Amino acid sequence: MADRVVSMEVRLAVAAFALVDDGSANVTGVCRELGISRDTYYRYRRRFEASGWLGLLPLSSRPKSSPGQTSPEMVMLITRMRRELVEQGWDAGARSIRYRLERAQIPDVPSARTVHRVLVRQGLVTPEPAKRPRASYRRFEHAAPNGCWQMDGTQWALADDTVATILRVTDDHSRMILASLVCDAENSVNAWACLDTAMDRHGPPAMLLTDGGTAFSSRRQRGGIGDVEARLRAIGVNPVVASPYHPQTCGKKERDWQPLKRWLAAQPPAHTLAELQRLLDAYDVLFNTDRPHQALDGQTPVERYRASPKAIPADHPVTRCLITEPRASNRGRVELGNGYRINIGPQWAGVHVTVVRDDLDVVILHNQTIICRHHIDPTRKHQISGRPKGRPRTRR
Repeated sequence: MADRVVSMEVRLAVAAFALVDDGSANVTGVCRELGISRDTYYRYRRRFEASGWLGLLPLSSRPKSSPGQTSPEMVMLITRMRRELVEQGWDAGARSIRYRLERAQIPDVPSARTVHRVLVRQGLVTPEPAKRPRASYRRFEHAAPNGCWQMDGTQWALADDTVATILRVTDDHSRMILASLVCDAENSVNAWACLDTAMDRHGPPAMLLTDGGTAFSSRRQRGGIGDVEARLRAIGVNPVVASPYHPQTCGKKERDWQPLKRWLAAQPPAHTLAELQRLLDAYDVLFNTDRPHQALDGQTPVERYRASPKAIPADHPVTRCLITEPRASNRGRVELGNGYRINIGPQWAGVHVTVVRDDLDVVILHNQTIICRHHIDPTRKHQISGRPKGRPRTRR
């Protein structure tokens, strides 16, 4: 502490007085004049006599030994792991490095904060201001594997800049990638092909969560049940569509595209859809079995997926009551959703009616009056209403 308080001018004055002192000087008076104690005077005098003018310089406060300091060997392992992860296109933050070293059975791996400090000292990362603590986030996770799957699509450019579509199915509980499909477009045919692959491998889920894309759902575009939804409901799976303008609902799958694209960017570019599919297959294996997941406390997705029993779908078809309020055409035709339509008579031309549909069963109402009941024939788009043909007879 004295080195920080006593100015250099006072130290030089002590040294100058020591040079001329023949042993008869009044040290107490000198200390009073300089504003220091006798202990401080003699300390700087001894340092001057032992080391000359250099002895007056401030001494380092660094301890002689630091038993808790990260060893040079551990620093080398951390920096090497960081370099390898960056080159391979994987996450290379402090937590990821720590999980990787632990899984490699390296003894005495330091905490993630210590790893981060090592990276900062080595100039490999730039310190950032304090962020919102992770403990303040509320993460929702389904309780069992196959309790909820999430499905989404993204795009990736081939070597010739042709844009390919990637579809993926992920388990919400374990973050495990269940199936990935490279295709030319995001449509219901390709979406079902990806889902079918996932179900062949892992069995059907209890629920599927998607956004409102037309490949997955038709309720926002045509007010009906899409092909994928209908096929899922037939086997007891409940399809759920996330609310619009609320990306947090499907946040897991949105974030999972980032490590994939970072990894793909580190690989040689694919020239064909088949080459890109092979890259995805390799990535899925590495992601599921080798990459420790931060949201899983360092477990891999396959370890979490296999740790508990799977949820199962319903043992009966899942139906959903769909209510719309279309306007009948000038000939009395009403849209039932999914392209199905029925003629309820010209007397209802231009009238807003209420259509209550439960799968293929339909009830059409006006206010509280039931106009007709109908069971949709899925082989026909234009339904036969059973009404007599021709104009209605008028009484004379």
